Amino acid sequence: MTPWAALSHAWGGSIGQAAVGRAPEDFLVSEQIGFAADGEGPHLLVEIRKRRLSTAAAMTALADHWSVDRRGMGYAGRKDRGAVTRQWLTVPWPVNSALPPAGPVPLRDADAALTVLSRRRHRRKLRVGALTGNRFWLCLRDVDADPRRLHQRFGCIARAGVPNYFGPQRFGRGAENLSRGLAWLRGGAPPHNRSDRGMLLSAVRSGCFNHLLSARVADGDWAQVRGIDEVFVLDGRGSLFTASDGDQPGLEHRLAGLRIHGTGPLPGRPRAGLPMPPTLAAREAGWLAAMDDVIAAMAEKGVEAGRRALRLVPAAMTWWPVAEGTWWLGFGLPAGGFATTVLREAVDWPEPGSAAQEHV
Repeated sequence: MTPWAALSHAWGGSIGQAAVGRAPEDFLVSEQIGFAADGEGPHLLVEIRKRRLSTAAAMTALADHWSVDRRGMGYAGRKDRGAVTRQWLTVPWPVNSALPPAGPVPLRDADAALTVLSRRRHRRKLRVGALTGNRFWLCLRDVDADPRRLHQRFGCIARAGVPNYFGPQRFGRGAENLSRGLAWLRGGAPPHNRSDRGMLLSAVRSGCFNHLLSARVADGDWAQVRGIDEVFVLDGRGSLFTASDGDQPGLEHRLAGLRIHGTGPLPGRPRAGLPMPPTLAAREAGWLAAMDDVIAAMAEKGVEAGRRALRLVPAAMTWWPVAEGTWWLGFGLPAGGFATTVLREAVDWPEPGSAAQEHV
């Protein structure tokens, strides 16, 4: 399994170093859900802003403050504690009760902050994944890179995207979740609970995807049509379709226009209706041959196979220097995209992680 630091770069590797997420205010995230509150119902759709709080800790604090059942609350995606983030929650609330107050929520930790920005009635509990994406604003400090080259690299990323790797956060500190997951699926100690089980399975599937994508980046065909059978996904829609040699001219035009992307496997039990050309299946099986036993174990545990785009394209990407050695970078990513995968194509930074947490 290819470790994060050894994954292939698409655009020649980083061109310098920077400090990322030195303070929570250096890493800002705004969650996009793509719908409005219903205006009625037994829940509240609540937008919060938090600092130095995990999503779980923020939900617990709000549940205590409003005296509601924490188990009845919902969220669309986790947001890291080492950032300043805006995200959405649902809170169960009696239909005949007045709305609770907005504003700051008292916390024991003086360095943390939680504010209710808005709350409106809603019919349904939020489910994980019920978001369209996230908007990021990152401050890069102590930048040691040629400004001209950095401008060029950011421009390249904005025009052509980056390999859609799962970020290192998916695998736990020191890739511990990946190591534990592999050991478990090969007969080792089982997970502690259901949540732990899902986390380990996710880490292993993500590791398989990253390994294969790294191989395709090294081969130069992660964002090209090379005359072989392929499974593509429509940008922003998730619809999969297959293509073969005869479609190559039109596909190249659509790929260049960022309207479609090739896909790679999220291994598991074969899923009915999931297209899989034999040529591509054989090619991918060769790349993942060392993981055959692990993939079989995931299938036995009921994990269904899926596909993920090989390319990640930041939306409305902007960048600007604000002082010598200090830059701001802004971009949007779809659900499941990692800010770390964008950054790694431009700069290196010490121990990537906490402030660039995943946003699913």
